[in-house]
Amino acid sequence: MSSETNQAFGVQFYTGSKAALLACIRDGVKQPYSFIVTPNVDHLAQLETSQPLRDAYARARLRICDSRILTPLLRSLDVPIEEVIPGSDLTIDLLRWADRERLRLVLIGSQEAECRKLRDLYPGITLYHHNPPMGFINKPDEVQRCLDFVKAHPSELVFYAVGAPRQELLAAMIQPHERSGMGFCIGASISFATGSIKRAPVWMQKAHMEWFHRMLSEPGRLVKRYVQDALYIVPAYLRERARKQHRAKPAKQDT
Repeated sequence: MSSETNQAFGVQFYTGSKAALLACIRDGVKQPYSFIVTPNVDHLAQLETSQPLRDAYARARLRICDSRILTPLLRSLDVPIEEVIPGSDLTIDLLRWADRERLRLVLIGSQEAECRKLRDLYPGITLYHHNPPMGFINKPDEVQRCLDFVKAHPSELVFYAVGAPRQELLAAMIQPHERSGMGFCIGASISFATGSIKRAPVWMQKAHMEWFHRMLSEPGRLVKRYVQDALYIVPAYLRERARKQHRAKPAKQDT
């Protein structure tokens, strides 16, 4: 699927349709382990300063644009994103598919109450759940417990729901020879899937205003983050546009 990707902000983006992505996933879960990340503006800002996160992104099988804010910027930079694929929507698609096909799912993160709701909503899924403690990524023994759990429970799907950059770093620590299946870095998508957190109305999603709904729902956590994202993306976009324009200029001919 490399022919359907293009680069901006140092990230090689998947540019195909969700239908093609789901077909890729159906094949990928039968193969040696790989994982998918879902870049948004916050991730791009973190990538500027985090070499471990850049390394994890480089290892990912695909990098799916998760943001309706980022998508038009990418298109203006000639990255031909066919459609935005929010991680929350992709998660629901995967849960419904896993339920129909009676697949196995390893879930790292999320509360036990959400897992009970998940089992009620999708009874066809065999669910294996491990929720590491806060700050686990800085505790080698807790990281190892997560990795051991993922490797000890064969499954078609692995959901990492512990937030960026923790989930991406964790997903990249599993080696292809250690298991099969595909991993997905899904953030708060289980909370949306189970109704623990309400998504924005459809009209707000279509108007690219879902971020505003989320900010009002969790102001203490998200206001600062969104301000930082806004301060990052404007100059970063201008730099990226200038870089692309410079590359597009024809080389001067020697006289």
